[in-house]
Amino acid sequence: MVQVNSEIGPLKKVMLHRPGNELKRVHPFHLQEMLFEDTPLLEKAQAEHDTFAGILRENGVEILYQEDMFAQAMKNESERSAFVEEFLDRSAIPSIGLRDRLAEYYNGLPLDEFVERVYTGVLKSEFDGGDSLGAVTYLDDLFLVNPLPNSYFTRDSSINIADDVILSHMGKPYRQREPLLMKYIHRAADEYRDNPTQDFCSMELPYGIEGGDVLILSDKVVCIGCTERTQPGAIEFVAANLFKKGFEAVYAFEMERGRNAMHLDGMLTMVDRDAFLFNPFLSGNVNVYKLTPASDGVRMQPVGSDWSKVLADALGESSVRLIPVGNGDEIQGFWEMWNLGGNVLTLAPGLVVCYDRNKITLDLLDKAGIEVRTFEGAELSRGRGGARCMSMPIIREAL
Repeated sequence: MVQVNSEIGPLKKVMLHRPGNELKRVHPFHLQEMLFEDTPLLEKAQAEHDTFAGILRENGVEILYQEDMFAQAMKNESERSAFVEEFLDRSAIPSIGLRDRLAEYYNGLPLDEFVERVYTGVLKSEFDGGDSLGAVTYLDDLFLVNPLPNSYFTRDSSINIADDVILSHMGKPYRQREPLLMKYIHRAADEYRDNPTQDFCSMELPYGIEGGDVLILSDKVVCIGCTERTQPGAIEFVAANLFKKGFEAVYAFEMERGRNAMHLDGMLTMVDRDAFLFNPFLSGNVNVYKLTPASDGVRMQPVGSDWSKVLADALGESSVRLIPVGNGDEIQGFWEMWNLGGNVLTLAPGLVVCYDRNKITLDLLDKAGIEVRTFEGAELSRGRGGARCMSMPIIREAL
């Protein structure tokens, strides 16, 4: 069951992925395409992630791990066979013969090893591709099947909203297969098998959308970043489906297209009923558009670039409190934005969890009356994500 109608309702159940051996596949010469800033140390990243999970449990949150849910879904042989076909179709295998050998290989693995190999991929040097042309050409390729090193950012590959899900259409090649795991989890894992979740954004839609760009302000209003990875066509499509479910407005934030403003949740997060962390370098420089239902689908109107007015209007309030990450300092402000100072997970109104490294922002949160739980993220942050990125809420209590 999925029940998520806000960013701040008390969090009761969440999906995480504890980083595994796929992090050992991050190659220092391929950091840019793998979307890492540096090579992470697995054991330390796992310890940091365990501390994060411990904070959630201490605050009454039930944790489901993605890898366990995926294994549950793959116990069904027909589901596993279907997954392998889709997974390899999206893995850019260079020849038909090699693809067939890989399909036979994946389908023949014991369940635990199968799950491991989905996450870690297959090195060219560790697989006998036989006499297929794909096995003896492209010898400079490192992998036959690329790993999924970004999987611990579970927010991106799907979006739980209301009682449904949006399976993401990931923009970067290394992440495009992650939503497939979520597709099978939502129809065959123990949590969903008897009541599969409906996907209301077809995976065949030719527009990108990622979970980090979607903020659920209430059961009536959603904000979506229009970014390099979430395109206008996807926002219009999702908005039309949200309106059918009773939502009344979608606010599209037109962001810079690039890694500096990768997702909306790095630039704006809700931390209390009337309070947001935000990027002070963007407010006033980012156009926002309001989408509402219309007889022919979706009506769009520009609503300016003053985030305080936009968010107050979205919440139906006279005003909101905006807390500037890094307090706008020309060096430390950018430093704290880069180090995910704005990417916090709200556990309940006025209670958040985040990295301990952004001291200016932590002080501002304290002064604003926001209670904070912190953990170290020196290794986890090398993948350019924070506490919100690493968590996919499944159930939040209604406000």
